[in-house]
Amino acid sequence: MKKLIILIGVATGTFALVLQLYLIIAKALAANQHVLSEVWRYFSYMTIWSNILVTLCFAAMVFTGKLFYFKKPEVQAGTFIYIIVVGVAYHFLLAHIWSPTGLQYVADVLLHYAVPIIYCVYWLFFATKARLAYSYSILWLIYPLVYFIYALLRGLIVHSYPYPFIDVTTWGYPQVLLNSLMLLVVYVLLGLSTVALSRKFKDN
Repeated sequence: MKKLIILIGVATGTFALVLQLYLIIAKALAANQHVLSEVWRYFSYMTIWSNILVTLCFAAMVFTGKLFYFKKPEVQAGTFIYIIVVGVAYHFLLAHIWSPTGLQYVADVLLHYAVPIIYCVYWLFFATKARLAYSYSILWLIYPLVYFIYALLRGLIVHSYPYPFIDVTTWGYPQVLLNSLMLLVVYVLLGLSTVALSRKFKDN
């Protein structure tokens, strides 16, 4: 069952990422937009980066001896946190603001629901657990913090932001920074819970 989940995970993650990239490029070409700028937009979403992390974690299990970094328990546990945030935040904060159809709907479901669920099942029931230190809940903040800085800097250049809650043109920097701080608190709480889970599984 573990091998099946891993194979499904790497296949689903890869397909979803490639499909979304294809859709963005196809839309850009159809609208005579600059393809490279649209590819950059593709890489402006935390959803994409988190799905890449998940796919790399699954791929590390498939390709023995490769991608060793993504086999580390602390990396796989951190990825568990990131993909939970992707799925939950999208469902409760973002899903209601648009209604994708066709292949875009397929990509949307895969990236925000299927991949998160598959990875959470994998990590909870099949991933190698280690007795992680609670300090990892702080180290795991590096990824979202770097992302927020990247998204804000990109926004200064292109005057566009990937998510409404970090849209400086709408909210201004004070509110955006407050929104980001609140989300970082959520990451810390999830990190602490994940460490506690890892210790419980390890001790059993």
